[in-house]
Amino acid sequence: MLRVANLVKQYINETGERKGGVSNVSFDVKEGELFTLLGPSGCGKTTTLRSIAGLEHPESGQIQLDGRDLFDSRSDIQLPMYERDIGMVFQSYAIWPHMNVFENAAYPLRTRRNGHVSREDIETRVMRSLEMVGLAEYRNRSATKLSGGQQQRLALARALVREPKLLLLDEPLSNLDALLREQMRAEIKRLQSEWGVTTIYVTHDQSEAMALSDRVAVLNNGMIAQMGTPFDIYDRPRSEFVANFIGRTNLLRGRLASRVRAGDIAPVDTSIGSIRCMFSSGMPAGNQISFVIRPENIQLHTAEGAPADAMPNCIDGLVRNKVFLGEVAEYSIDINGGLNIIARTHPSISLNRGDRVRASFPENKVIAICS
Repeated sequence: MLRVANLVKQYINETGERKGGVSNVSFDVKEGELFTLLGPSGCGKTTTLRSIAGLEHPESGQIQLDGRDLFDSRSDIQLPMYERDIGMVFQSYAIWPHMNVFENAAYPLRTRRNGHVSREDIETRVMRSLEMVGLAEYRNRSATKLSGGQQQRLALARALVREPKLLLLDEPLSNLDALLREQMRAEIKRLQSEWGVTTIYVTHDQSEAMALSDRVAVLNNGMIAQMGTPFDIYDRPRSEFVANFIGRTNLLRGRLASRVRAGDIAPVDTSIGSIRCMFSSGMPAGNQISFVIRPENIQLHTAEGAPADAMPNCIDGLVRNKVFLGEVAEYSIDINGGLNIIARTHPSISLNRGDRVRASFPENKVIAICS
């Protein structure tokens, strides 16, 4: 459906240095897929989106939509945005304040570049899009009288009314409060699924990316650090950057005790003892590695209920801090008077600061990555 190949777009700062943008970014998006570009500020995700939309002129690369070239540096092709059959929702929504709800949604159909659309067709298509986003009863309301969530839904209706081949969403929830953001997240997923429109979503919010996406590309310094399903990105990070950026994590380091093959579970010598890890690729003995343990995969036991010393991946520690987060309690555990690990448990497990505990974690949930 969408193909981005070797995309390069960089910016020149005041001193003439190249800074920011993207470097050799490549990915494919399948028809009907919701694909997310995720990363911190300045990683290149919005530059990539704007290049697809036709709002940026890349230096090199190729962008194809449904087999049609939107941009190709070799053939000097750069289609303007209005010829790309793309709908876009901006972070600011860009709602016209002098128009009512119906007029805002109808605007793309009334522009000359879209050709003549009959009044009856406009009425049908606009009302369908407004009904899909729950705004049909507000068709005559001034756009300035809408709440933030309603404005966001109106921007979606306007982007979808032309029935584009591709929908681009540039951090559309960033201006909403936490509760409304969660509600709109579910609404976007429902709309995208019902319309079946291929969608690229840009965000720096990991929870949004995990909840919405069929696949995610994590960007860092203008390049794709990892691409895969939300589960793969979260559960099998391939680098320290991805491990740290996607959710809370415990990142530890050690030396590989023996040679391993892909799929092996093997011991790693660390400052807190031998830890057994799962390896996704082969490595020679003596390699310095990092490994990841997610806080929710750590079980905490009091002295009375602690597993035996002989069990793998058991370490003793001291509770230093406890934070109640609603559905979970987060504990900071001091190991050997220096190393700190984070564990998350059900709030019903009651531990206090200063309690001695034993932490245990399954071997297949300790994921080794190259240092």
